[in-house]
Amino acid sequence: MQAIPFQRSPLKRTVQAALLGACLSSAAVPLAVRAETPAGDTQTRDWQIAAGSLANALDQFARQAGVSLSYDATSVAGKTSPGLSGRFDPQQALGQLLLGQGLDAQRQGNNTWLLLPQVAQTGALNLGATMVTGERLGALTDGTGSYTTGAVTIGKGEHSLRETPQSVSVLTRQLMDDQNLTTIDDVMERTPGITTYESPMGGKYFYSRGFKMLGQYQYDGVPLDMGKDYVQADSFSANMAIYDRVEVLKGAAGMLKGAGTASGAVNFVRKRPQAKPTTSLSLSAGTWDNYRADVDTGGPLNDSGTVRGRAAISQQTRGSYMDIQKRQDQAFYGALDIDLNPDTTLGVGASYEDVDASPCWGGLPRYADGKSANLSRSTCLGQSWNDWQSRRTTFFADLTHQFNDDWKLKVSAVHSRNLQDTKYAASEGTIAYDNPTPTANSYAALMDYNHKDFGLDAYVDGKFEAFGLEHELILGANGSRGTQDDVYAIQNLPRRQSIYQPDHHFPEPANSSFWPNMYRGGTVKETATQYGTYATLRLRLAEPLMLIVGSRVSWYENRRQSYNLAWGEWATQDARTRETGEVTPFAALIYDLNEHLSVYASYADIFQPQSSYATVDGAALQPKVGDNYELGIKGEWFDGRLNSSLALFRAIEKNGAESDYTTQCATSADGFCYTDKGKVRAQGVEAEISGEVLERLQLFGGYTYTQTQSLSTIDVAKQGGTSNTYVPRHMLRVWGDYQLDGALSKWSVGTGVNAQSSNYRVQTIKLEQPGYATWNARLAYRVDDTWTVALNGNNLFDKTYYNTVGTASWGNFYGEPRNFTVSLKGNF
Repeated sequence: MQAIPFQRSPLKRTVQAALLGACLSSAAVPLAVRAETPAGDTQTRDWQIAAGSLANALDQFARQAGVSLSYDATSVAGKTSPGLSGRFDPQQALGQLLLGQGLDAQRQGNNTWLLLPQVAQTGALNLGATMVTGERLGALTDGTGSYTTGAVTIGKGEHSLRETPQSVSVLTRQLMDDQNLTTIDDVMERTPGITTYESPMGGKYFYSRGFKMLGQYQYDGVPLDMGKDYVQADSFSANMAIYDRVEVLKGAAGMLKGAGTASGAVNFVRKRPQAKPTTSLSLSAGTWDNYRADVDTGGPLNDSGTVRGRAAISQQTRGSYMDIQKRQDQAFYGALDIDLNPDTTLGVGASYEDVDASPCWGGLPRYADGKSANLSRSTCLGQSWNDWQSRRTTFFADLTHQFNDDWKLKVSAVHSRNLQDTKYAASEGTIAYDNPTPTANSYAALMDYNHKDFGLDAYVDGKFEAFGLEHELILGANGSRGTQDDVYAIQNLPRRQSIYQPDHHFPEPANSSFWPNMYRGGTVKETATQYGTYATLRLRLAEPLMLIVGSRVSWYENRRQSYNLAWGEWATQDARTRETGEVTPFAALIYDLNEHLSVYASYADIFQPQSSYATVDGAALQPKVGDNYELGIKGEWFDGRLNSSLALFRAIEKNGAESDYTTQCATSADGFCYTDKGKVRAQGVEAEISGEVLERLQLFGGYTYTQTQSLSTIDVAKQGGTSNTYVPRHMLRVWGDYQLDGALSKWSVGTGVNAQSSNYRVQTIKLEQPGYATWNARLAYRVDDTWTVALNGNNLFDKTYYNTVGTASWGNFYGEPRNFTVSLKGNF
């Protein structure tokens, strides 16, 4: 639909054009997204709109209500407003503001109103006397102020959380802003049911329901194989300044991509250009010299509103509680959305993310028996010349066509390239109780990674009637191609590192010294291509009962070529994997108990190629397969502004990769060969709630109970035991924010807790982190209609704990000590 033109000041238009131009020139191409605005509602709420000009009062209302108002500047010029204070629904509030102003409001579409002089317009609705039904929350979360969403898009199309028969957590824009979540690592660490593991060689692994998440990432629903950006970890430099929300699905996600484990998938949904001009500025300063600035602006770029844009720029520098560690992040994002006609929208866009860091990788050692050595949390065994540089450039485009009110076509494409250059030193070695000056072996690593990913997705989504009921059909196809070209080398350093008094000024080895002196390293070239077709039918069997059936047919091909040195010998691998016509089915039933509650049961198939794991004869392992079951109940209240869920889950995976410590393979990541003898089961309970629980109280939280068991393994002694001891049995993630009332209405208070039971790793000894909880809080004050100042505190009671349990000799990382951030945000 074409957008309505809006009144804008010359200064605002100039600022927005300049910022958009800066982002687009930095990214070398314009960006695109379909214009949407958050939906309104009929729920009453407290309004505090200051007296002043009518134009300013209307602007305050539009921001708080999540709607767009269009009017002629001359119709409000010189008019004042007494403001608004009290409880109204949004339509009543707008009516109160227009009383006596000689203006009527005419609805133009979802969340859009046209204000016209009463003498110049007939048929308009005078909201002072007439209530008009509002709209529910939509999929977009930016500007809604909500901790929940009206719809998710991770499964194609838009469906409410209640209509989605799997567990999905949505971290909205407001939630990320309130908690200062600025990276993908921050987001995943605050997501219910997700466990993170920091790799000694950089990046983080993510675990869900007892399984590692492997490359299950989407950008606006387009799947990419992003799990190979590090040789050792499944993490990357995603800056949250670019995104409207993050959708995290827990459980098997093979219907989305074809290949996938029982862990889940993550969908990054970018910010969208809006029909209403907006600009926001955010500045923050915190502990360890943490400084950040964000600018976000957008709106119509022509008088007709058929071309809309959005740009975001982010700059951050920060130190760390660990010695030598520091980091600088930059992100540039721009988006254009062009209405080719009333039914067709074309979007193009790009983003650029840059990380320059001096990391402290490798982690800390323990005593030889596995007990913590209680080293200072500032301890780092690396060197001052440690360096990590990451450059990611992404281009994307989409075309959306609305055939009619029921049928829609969407075609999307994404191309991403990531370059990483890393040079760092670390140390490893256990600590003896009777040694007052323990030292550790020091080594240095040099890594050069070049990764390219391309994804394409096209689908048709439509509703039709049969047997007197409405049904939905989705037909689509997608594909992805990922390539990696990596070179790495690791060599020992001539000096040992003091553990209690580290020296960060070892001589830096020349880059040319690594290849001839390395004890481990080589080259890896890999290309993974997969494509498939999919279909989902949502069939209404009766008014309260829906059957969902779907299937995907996938074709997968992978070639991995490596030339590596390990265990003192060179080895060459040229492994090829091909899977043809692999069928991944999905089925679910949803039964509506009443207008608020639904029960559901779902089944999903598991299929995951394992081309990166080699057997003793050099061949790739056969794919991992299995089954995923989920049974639950979901609730939706207050027109979708509060969502809840309770789920029981069970997943069984077979043919899992396991290290065979009796064999050696130089081409593998850990130097050992692999077998596919693993069979594991994970089961448990998940409960989650998100949204407005009480008036002015936003809440997001979840509890997860996970039990894993090894049903078959190469190590017979472990059979029947816990298969993944690193994932805690019990996990709680909760955050809430409450806006005070009355004379204190400008204040809001937030608090939350991240708690979990013990987790551990067992090798020749047991290394354990006892259960712990960290508390966080936020205090915010709305200075005026434009500015808000806030103070955030993390780990308020300064709990000392390991957020990653490694081995006795390395890989143990402390969680962050107590820290604070002061922020100032303005909306214009």
